[in-house]
Amino acid sequence: METIRQLKALWGYASWCAEAPASAPACDAFWTWTAVAVATAFALIGLYILRKMARNFLAVRAERRRLAEAARVADPVTMSRYRVDPEKFHPDPPQEGIERRIRQALDERKSEGR
Repeated sequence: METIRQLKALWGYASWCAEAPASAPACDAFWTWTAVAVATAFALIGLYILRKMARNFLAVRAERRRLAEAARVADPVTMSRYRVDPEKFHPDPPQEGIERRIRQALDERKSEGR
């Protein structure tokens, strides 16, 4: 009950100060707290907007980096088409008859040198 009485008194005071001129000395506290509340509301709204803008800016920046990195490397289909087969890249020499081929090559060089 006491709270309701205090709220009614505060409402009456706020109503009277809103209608009275701003220079009334009895309303200094009302206008001070009203200005503080309005400034706080604007600051919170401004911070909310800045936070959204920063989040969007960082998301766009990350997407641009991702696209730039993807542009540097070919897509997976192209990469699989040009993939190197290790068996073909460095084939093992045939082991059969290697000694015979070495001797033949040395003999050919000796005969060319004479």
